[in-house]
Amino acid sequence: MDESLFVTLNGLYRHIDSGIAPWTVCEKLRILRDSLPDDSQLAYLHRIDNVLFSHGGLADAFVRRYVPDDKYNDIDTVVNTINGFGCGEMWQDASPIWCRPQYYEGKMYKPEILLQVVGHTPVEGITREETLISCDVFSTYSTGEPIGTQEFPVIDTITWECYGVR
Repeated sequence: MDESLFVTLNGLYRHIDSGIAPWTVCEKLRILRDSLPDDSQLAYLHRIDNVLFSHGGLADAFVRRYVPDDKYNDIDTVVNTINGFGCGEMWQDASPIWCRPQYYEGKMYKPEILLQVVGHTPVEGITREETLISCDVFSTYSTGEPIGTQEFPVIDTITWECYGVR
């Protein structure tokens, strides 16, 4: 395979408890950012070709709310703008941290040209529905038993082919 091959690990930091305090997440992101050799490695969104990788997914409504109208169609500017946000903008259900496109009734950002690869919502197996790949297959039940297949998704960012490997 060529450089278009991408393997993603979901969940550098995961906490199952739904009562996570915003300052806890912000502090963990600061610790992670400070431990990386390159600040650009820590981002809410990563784009490779026309594939957008994020924890929760990028909703169109979120982009329209926070990105100026004249920048809406420039995907790289949208990604860079959102990657510059702090906890204030990101601490809401529609943000790329918390969005759950599997249950979201609104439109995702640029589905006609972008494939989105997301985690956040536990699934039993890596799934693709139109332009959305869900790959949180490493979450566990409270007993520690795996919810998913525990496979790493391999995604060709040119052809959008996807499969899992153990």
